[in-house]
Amino acid sequence: MTQAPPRAPSYLQPRPKAVATLSDTSSVAKAGNTTPPRLSRPSSESRNSSRAPTQATSTDGVDKTIRALIRRVLCPNTHTGATEPRSVNELLPPLTSSNEIDLQLYAIIAIIVKELVYSWYGKITPDQGFVEEVVSIIAHCTRAIEGRIRSVDLEALLFDEIPELIENHVRLYRISHSSVHGSAISTNPRVIYHKIHPHPALSPVPDDSTPSSALEQSKHEAQYRQLLVQSALAVLLPTEDLENACLRTLVADVIAESILGNAIGGKMCEGSFIWGNITKITDVVKARVEPKATGEEIEVDTRSRLEKYGLLSERDSTALEVDNGRSPVSAVFWRFLQYAYLAFVAVRFVLQGFVAAYSEPLRSASLSKAMAPSPNTRSARPPRPLRPLLSFKVFSLISTILDLPLRMPWALGSLSLGQHHLITGPFKLGATDGLLDQ
Repeated sequence: MTQAPPRAPSYLQPRPKAVATLSDTSSVAKAGNTTPPRLSRPSSESRNSSRAPTQATSTDGVDKTIRALIRRVLCPNTHTGATEPRSVNELLPPLTSSNEIDLQLYAIIAIIVKELVYSWYGKITPDQGFVEEVVSIIAHCTRAIEGRIRSVDLEALLFDEIPELIENHVRLYRISHSSVHGSAISTNPRVIYHKIHPHPALSPVPDDSTPSSALEQSKHEAQYRQLLVQSALAVLLPTEDLENACLRTLVADVIAESILGNAIGGKMCEGSFIWGNITKITDVVKARVEPKATGEEIEVDTRSRLEKYGLLSERDSTALEVDNGRSPVSAVFWRFLQYAYLAFVAVRFVLQGFVAAYSEPLRSASLSKAMAPSPNTRSARPPRPLRPLLSFKVFSLISTILDLPLRMPWALGSLSLGQHHLITGPFKLGATDGLLDQ
């Protein structure tokens, strides 16, 4: 008798999700390549359609490799004896609401489990129950994080809170590096910065004279990472998993040391890694914006046919340029028409923006509806008072980076006065739920 293929545990069975559309993309790309050839200069659409099958084929190959890695590490016993293996989305619980994001996240989880869990757990027992439990806990945490991100005020986070942190850092950095005294008194700027703005994870400041300070600082940083992860798990984990000390400790160590410490703090924060990624992104954007020219493309020649074939002498060409020149009155007239058209387009753009702002719902109502506390959240801080967009710290950050208080204080004062009148003026155009705020 043939044995029935083993099934995944019941608590790992996910809710139904949308099927990925990679096959549809490849079929559409192949269908776009059946257009008849043109005799004229190929357009950008034809070049993109000719490159689409190659890009789709490479994407399918990478996705197949990722799926094979996930299946081999996270669910190795689910495809043996089965006529048609089930997809990864059906075998594993969903991490987010997107199948594409889940595939990439599961690839990262598979690498972490392979390097950090199987290296010692595989020597003890071949049982997969522990790994399945870890995967289910990570899935629960990612879904809880996604639900909390949906209720975050992204406008205030991106344009007010983060710029405020960057502005304080830039200001304190300049203060610590500015030499008020003479050269007789010399102090390390790093020590001055941490004296003004101390942080428990970055103290004490490593000093060459005391080698033990660097080791002590690394210990404080590791303890601070553990504190952050334990606080996050206390909010994200369910109660029954939070009471399991062994599982909580293992998940906290993996996140704090492997992800935050080694991956983010040890590699992603290095200057070479950051500049390398910026270079790669620049190359990719440049390749898409400026595609390579093929031999079929014809260069545009702005010369006339007489000049192209050498049938016009230099004196005749000079006389032709003089004859083509317009009179000053005609030049002023056409210049006036150009400026008038630009002014008309600008006024039309502003009026359309005002009409669209009046038709949109109030910003305070939409934010209060989005930030309403859900019953699943156990602890949530009280919402911050809603501020107008013109009072966000992003404008102060721009003035600080440009050093306007020292270089052009009159410009900074004029802009601040205009901002104050727009927010608290008689019409309150820039106040909360005002016209400019909408």
